[in-house]
Amino acid sequence: MKEARKNARFLLTVALIVCSGMFLSANGLNLNGVGSKAIAMGGAFIGQADDYSAVFWNPAGLSQMKKSNISLFGTVLIPSGTYSFPTYGIDAKTKAGMYPSGAIGYFKPLNEKLLVGIAAYVPAGSGASWDANQLAPLTYGITEGNAGNELLWKSMIGVVSISPVVSYKLNDMFSVGATLNVNYAFMKLQKPATFRVTIPGVFDFKYAEQYEENTTAWGFGATFGLMVKPIDKLSIGLTVRTPVSITFKGDAKNDIASNTFLQMSYPGTPTESGIERKATWPLWAGLGISFKPIDKLTLNFDLQFTQWEKIQAIEAVYDNAVWQSIFAAGGKLELEWKNTIQYRFGLEYALSSKFALRAGYYYDPSPSPAETLSILLPEITYNVVTFGFGYKTEKLCLSVCLEYLMGKDVESPMTGVMPGTHGMNILVPNIGITYRF
Repeated sequence: MKEARKNARFLLTVALIVCSGMFLSANGLNLNGVGSKAIAMGGAFIGQADDYSAVFWNPAGLSQMKKSNISLFGTVLIPSGTYSFPTYGIDAKTKAGMYPSGAIGYFKPLNEKLLVGIAAYVPAGSGASWDANQLAPLTYGITEGNAGNELLWKSMIGVVSISPVVSYKLNDMFSVGATLNVNYAFMKLQKPATFRVTIPGVFDFKYAEQYEENTTAWGFGATFGLMVKPIDKLSIGLTVRTPVSITFKGDAKNDIASNTFLQMSYPGTPTESGIERKATWPLWAGLGISFKPIDKLTLNFDLQFTQWEKIQAIEAVYDNAVWQSIFAAGGKLELEWKNTIQYRFGLEYALSSKFALRAGYYYDPSPSPAETLSILLPEITYNVVTFGFGYKTEKLCLSVCLEYLMGKDVESPMTGVMPGTHGMNILVPNIGITYRF
């Protein structure tokens, strides 16, 4: 009986997960930074912020630029996820995949104190693609009429920000900067959905079909930065990024709507409907210190805070009244997130006037309790190591970095959204190039 109750709870949680329509990974899908130099130093860059990536880390730092420049940044996320649930014989891994992103920026000093510029970059993005055969037990045990290995489990979500920026050096000690962030977000999702018809004593019919969702959204925010240099060897930075309210809008498709039993109860119900979801990219604030104990060595330390407690649930609102009545309750995503603080450390050692080595570490805690974990965009805690190098001439700067996010396996309980053991590691190579003129 005890095992039967566990199985029943598991079937219920599967029904909930496959009816929900949107998943967010840990730390709000943050890519944890922009710029190869900054990332190679563990993203502890708020206090230094002396290249194009300052548009993300601390726009006040851009006032340090003396020449106009064009900068390019490219990176690829290579995730490797695992999910196991021995009760149903599941030991699944994500399919091999790459998720590219990057940045481009143009910056121009108007005089010795004032700089303007504009940048486009990808501050957030992730996704996963799972082998349907390995996840078939999630639907085999509760469905008829559709083989579980025909149902896709895929996700991709990202944000592109376009940020005009201004930075001003008040005096030798203080600089300030600000950006306007125009954010375009997108989400694509493919996963199973289930439908059940029960007539006591007659039959209990359970059915699964494909659910797909494709939405986009626009949102507007701002970033404000302050940099203080009390002495030549010490720099202190403070950055605040405002919350951004966004409304995802698009189309959803659920083949369950064509089911004979559902059509008997709701004749003419379409298999597609418009959908709307409201979400918030929360307040982000960081404090950074950059110190040069000797001329060739730079040491950085950051504390970065994200107010995730503002995101407790995300609801689905469908245009079609029948969809809203049947699917909306299962589409609500209970998150119950909490605030987080990232600890970041980084260093740079100049081997010569042209060549430098960099390394870093940061701790990236998940805002999510184990009960709300899903497999499409996992929300887990990472320990992250980074290393890279930089090469520069009078006009060209080249930075190369390799970042490795080591996820901490999390055991989600039977009462959770998706019971089992969740894991994720991510490899992130990247490169940045700046041309000054």
